[in-house]
Amino acid sequence: MARLLVLDIDGTLLDPSDIVTPRVRAAIAEARARGVEVVLATGRRVRSTRPVVEDLGIYLPLVVYNGALVWSTEEDQPLHETPFTREILAQVITAAREAGLPPVLLQGPQAGERILLPDNLPPESEAAVAGYVGPRIQETLRLPWSELPEQPHILTVDLFSSDDRLRPVTTELANKIGIPAYHHGPWGQANLWAANLHMPGVSKASGVAKLAADLGLTMADVVAVGDGDNDLPLLEAAGVGVAMGNAPAHVQARADVVVRGHDEDGVAEAIERFVLARLDGREPRLS
Repeated sequence: MARLLVLDIDGTLLDPSDIVTPRVRAAIAEARARGVEVVLATGRRVRSTRPVVEDLGIYLPLVVYNGALVWSTEEDQPLHETPFTREILAQVITAAREAGLPPVLLQGPQAGERILLPDNLPPESEAAVAGYVGPRIQETLRLPWSELPEQPHILTVDLFSSDDRLRPVTTELANKIGIPAYHHGPWGQANLWAANLHMPGVSKASGVAKLAADLGLTMADVVAVGDGDNDLPLLEAAGVGVAMGNAPAHVQARADVVVRGHDEDGVAEAIERFVLARLDGREPRLS
C-alpha cells in the first residue's frame, strides 16, 4: 500500500513554466485527504523550497540538500541533519583547492543558510561562481581558506567548472572517502557544470528513510517520483520508483516505471496510477 508519496520539485512537481498545474494540485490534495503523507525531496535549500510549499498552501515535510536535512515546515525546525564533519570537509576543500576549483559551502538553516566562499579566489574562479552567488550576495560570507573547515552545519559543497574538470575530483573523493556527488549542467555561455557534494551516505533515499521511520513506515511504503541523477538512489530504494518522461534515458532505465513528462501532468499520472488506484484496491501494472 502506498502510504508515503515523495516528489522531486524541479522537472517533476513544477511544469516547464515553474508552476504546479491544477491537475497535479488536485491529485496531491486527494492523496492527502486519503491519508497519504506527501513529502518534497530536492537538492534545494529550505529557503528556496519555502515558496513552493507556500504556493501549495499546505505543510509538507521536506527532504532538502539532497537528503542532508529533513525539515518540518509545520514546526519550522530540523528533524534530521547530516552535516560534514570537520575532517571530511577539510579533505573536500583541499581536493577542490588543489584542482583549482572554487568550493561553495552551503550552511543549513541553523546557521542562517549562509553561502560561504574563500576570500581570495582567482578571477576565473570568481567568474565560475558569479552566476550562482550573484542573486544571493546578501547571504554570502567570505572567509580565509583555513577557516572554512571549521564552519558548522555545512550540508553541501558545490563545485563549479567544466564537467571534464569536475569529474576527476568527484571520482577521486568518491573512491577515497565515499563522497556522493550529483552533477548537473551545462548552462550559460561558459558551459559550466555544478557538482553537489555531501557527507558519505547522504542521498534523498537516506533522508526519506529517516522520515519514513519517524512515521512508522519503511521504504516499501514509498512511491517516489523524480527526473534527475540525484533522484536515482531514491527511485531505486522506494517501493515504486517513478521516472518522469522528461528524465534522461539512463534515469528512466533504472526506475520501475515511466510516466508522462512535467509538461503533461506526469506527477498527477503517477499519483493516480500508483497511489490512488492502490487505495482503491486496484494494483496497477508497472508498464
